[in-house]
Amino acid sequence: MERIRSALRAALKTVYPLMIYYMSVFAFTEIYRTAGFFPEDTVAVILPGAVLTAGILWFPYKKDWILRQGLVKELRLKAPHHWEHLIILGISSSITGNLLLSFTPLARWFPAVEEAVREIADSGFWLQLTGVCLIIPVAEELIFRGIGYLSLRDEMGVVPAAVFSSGFFGLFHGNLVQGIYAAGLGLILAFVMEKYQSLTAVWLTHAAMNIGSVYVLNGILMPVSAEIPALSVFMAVLALGIAAAEIRRLQRTDFY
Repeated sequence: MERIRSALRAALKTVYPLMIYYMSVFAFTEIYRTAGFFPEDTVAVILPGAVLTAGILWFPYKKDWILRQGLVKELRLKAPHHWEHLIILGISSSITGNLLLSFTPLARWFPAVEEAVREIADSGFWLQLTGVCLIIPVAEELIFRGIGYLSLRDEMGVVPAAVFSSGFFGLFHGNLVQGIYAAGLGLILAFVMEKYQSLTAVWLTHAAMNIGSVYVLNGILMPVSAEIPALSVFMAVLALGIAAAEIRRLQRTDFY
């Protein structure tokens, strides 16, 4: 019976932040429609919902942090130790995940991912930077790592919590290809949270992942590799090696 209660507590703490996110985005969608002005860019609709979600979820996250001061030691916004390595890890892991999936036929079989990528590409440079890369990851990290992963960790331990929170993160993206990509990166983000015990650290890594995908890969590397197809394999191997080295370095580092 206690295991059932524990599982229900973990499920509730994982689901309710996501419901707040959906309701926040829906609220702004209705506000736009009522005002007779609906942005063409999907990111412009999601962005204010993400800001509202982050504002709402900060308080339960802070409460949970006070209750688990022995686990989460960083509440203030400050640069994490070796922050440059988190940026390298984020960019290299996003490039690796994108390229490895591009070598499979999944994008052809499940073309919904192309629409999602096109919506981000159509939002423009500054909306991509402020929304997709910087602000929206704040809300997502509060949901999936700050509250979701840590709540699951309280009930079931590190590894199951990382797997389940990453699975939820993948499902949240709404299509199979992005779901696989996000679930894989979610495992890395859970690992970063476990090592750094800091929301700032996972936000920085997540932001770097999105920058790597939006700007470094799609903006620079993919146009070049279109001219030289073999270059994609080289970039995937190189990015995988860098990401593995950064994960190994992080695994061997004791921050506290």
